[in-house]
Amino acid sequence: MHTASALQILKKTYGYDSFRDQQAEIIEHVVSGHNAFVLMPTGSGKSLCYQIPSICRNGVGIIISPLIALMQDQVAALLQLGIKAAAINSSMTASHIAAAIQAIRQGSIDMVYVAPERLLMDDFLDMLAQSPIALFAIDEAHCVSQWGHDFRPHYVQLSQLAGRFPDVPRIALTATADDQTRKDIVERLGLRDGKTFLGGFDRPNIHYSTVIKDNPKQQLLRFIRETHMGHSGIVYCLSRKAVDETAAWLAAEGFNALPYHAGMSGDERARNQQKFLRDDAVIIVATIAFGMGIDKPNVRFVAHMTVPKNIEA
Repeated sequence: MHTASALQILKKTYGYDSFRDQQAEIIEHVVSGHNAFVLMPTGSGKSLCYQIPSICRNGVGIIISPLIALMQDQVAALLQLGIKAAAINSSMTASHIAAAIQAIRQGSIDMVYVAPERLLMDDFLDMLAQSPIALFAIDEAHCVSQWGHDFRPHYVQLSQLAGRFPDVPRIALTATADDQTRKDIVERLGLRDGKTFLGGFDRPNIHYSTVIKDNPKQQLLRFIRETHMGHSGIVYCLSRKAVDETAAWLAAEGFNALPYHAGMSGDERARNQQKFLRDDAVIIVATIAFGMGIDKPNVRFVAHMTVPKNIEA
């Protein structure tokens, strides 16, 4: 199956009339069995670039994702569309994991989302070697690079997929990678023989502004009240302490503000992230531990309480 059937799936399953930008070219490339590295901005439809090939190709699409909350959101959205999908991660019961593994073995599912730590277990790799696999999609691929802002050691070990599954196409995707990080991703994941797709980053609906610090809390309060009352947004702070203090202060000022940082329990972080994703007018105050893979169409502002080191950050 190539682009014609991919277009049918796009219309019938996803409800879109046509592909955007480079989507059709990327999908055709991967459906044909080739490797790809995709750098496209948030909101440009990267997920379709591996979801549709997973449906078009024989076997199961194995989607490697670093975030449990993101996996759950993606699977829920796919199931609503009538696409057979599941996740395998530490938050699931043994019976659900066993059912997903059985579906992979039988090739009776379109896509399975899995954390890199689980994928790299010897028994899991052995199971995949005996199963029909359509493709490997490495989402949030900047995690593989030590130059990236979200380096994760397990991502580096994904390089072994090239040797163990030489006939299975691999597609790595990210919205965040400068030149050095891009080269690192391609090198570490063995994608030198693949094609690189770079999306345009001009976003006319995004505006950047900087101001000199002068009582930053009051400046933040003025910014939100004057331009973003009733909107969802993200406020970034450099330290966990600053996150907690800023979130509590905004809450005292009458905003629905929630903290998010690595010092909180996993359950509390997941709860706050879900509230942010599901509700309007929620402000998340966070360290850079928050943000990767967030799929929320109505984020209206992002405020940095301290200037990041560079534009990439």
